[in-house]
Amino acid sequence: MPEGFFREEIRDEFLVTEQTKKVWAIELDLVEQLLAVCKKHSIKCQVYSGTLLGVVRHKGFIPWDDDLDICMERKDFDRFVKIAPSEFKHPYFLQTPLSDRRYFANYARLRNSETTGIILSMADPAYNNGIYIDIYVIDGYTYDEEKLKKQLKKKSHLRYLANAYQLNDLDPHNKIKNFLKTFLHYTFCKVVPYSFVIGWYNRNLSRYTKETDRLSLMTHPLSTLKKYWCYKKDIEETIYLPFENIYVPVPKNYENVLRNMYGDYMKFPPLDKRGAWHDGILEIDPDIPYKEFIKDHLK
Repeated sequence: MPEGFFREEIRDEFLVTEQTKKVWAIELDLVEQLLAVCKKHSIKCQVYSGTLLGVVRHKGFIPWDDDLDICMERKDFDRFVKIAPSEFKHPYFLQTPLSDRRYFANYARLRNSETTGIILSMADPAYNNGIYIDIYVIDGYTYDEEKLKKQLKKKSHLRYLANAYQLNDLDPHNKIKNFLKTFLHYTFCKVVPYSFVIGWYNRNLSRYTKETDRLSLMTHPLSTLKKYWCYKKDIEETIYLPFENIYVPVPKNYENVLRNMYGDYMKFPPLDKRGAWHDGILEIDPDIPYKEFIKDHLK
């Protein structure tokens, strides 16, 4: 890191602490590891959503942001996931539904296993809780509202089916739901491979990619995918722009992408709205491995 990087400072009227700078440094290292692998295998990736906004508006992290987002189109994402086990060695770990059975966001996270970034309700040493960057996959976003409705309903059903392979999230207040999940676990899940269900789930997400000219985070809820979408033509070409002390890949037509997501994207939010964007992090410590942190602090 450049001299003075970790020093506490005020950015855009917001206090960035030394602790936050340490987290940023870990995430910058993670993205450099990812970009090296993508370059080696000719895999296209670009920064996305809040990170893209940070590149353009701040030339780095948004001071009140707490993560780093990368996106890939489905064909690149599938290749990336396939080659990851041979490329990322400890402490780096690519977390997907197949590499970590307790994880089902169905995009990926590249984590540093020697740090702590515990997700709410996931304080389990069997689940990798290192600080991470998100690697999103974007699929076809159909204009047909009826098709979209059916697609999302099927996604919900397949997600429930995939979750039945694990019995660690039973709801004590819903006996019927628990019975159905347990029944599926000891019947369907015993004869159908988990990888088949994940493939089925992914094929549903990408079913309209060839027939539409726009892409979105089909892994996410309706409100999210309706906001974070882009036209295929706007992400075809990639350029590199400065981000903190490195350069990152962004869509050449980033202005169009940001306008679709945020409208007047150069306008700052009010001071009282400048805080951590994500409330799912329970504990974060850049200096302690998550297994050690859970053992010592979350008994």
